Amino acid sequence: MDWQTFAAELADDLAALPAGALLVISERDDGGRFAQFAQDDDGLVAYVCDNTYLAPDDQASPEARQVIAAAGWNAPDPRQGHEDWWYRLPWPASSAAYRRLTDMIAAAFRDGYGIASPDGWNYRAWNEREGNDPIELRRLSLVRAPLQ
Repeated sequence: MDWQTFAAELADDLAALPAGALLVISERDDGGRFAQFAQDDDGLVAYVCDNTYLAPDDQASPEARQVIAAAGWNAPDPRQGHEDWWYRLPWPASSAAYRRLTDMIAAAFRDGYGIASPDGWNYRAWNEREGNDPIELRRLSLVRAPLQ
């Protein structure tokens, strides 16, 4: 899968997330780089990992951090509760707005972190308002990892 396909598939799935849904898309089971999403009643908050908890080989260079910012991400601000790059998409949102967000994710990983494709990545999704019931993404062609 390439990043363009990933972005298109993920945009459709993000638009269908119910309030209370949490989604983590990871490079590897043991961590690594990730994107994370939390859907609440009036918006979707999206995160892309910053260097804070990444192994040195996984970290973004200063130049890569500029690329991530240029893609539209808000810089991490721990004082405001944002340890990672973040973006808030108000709800409801248009399909074009979801696609813009997923293009930002692809740009962060492809152009910022230099990751060639999302091949081998996985996801975990659940609804914390429904007893942490797992959520299956219908379009995203990644393996669903078991909830931990």
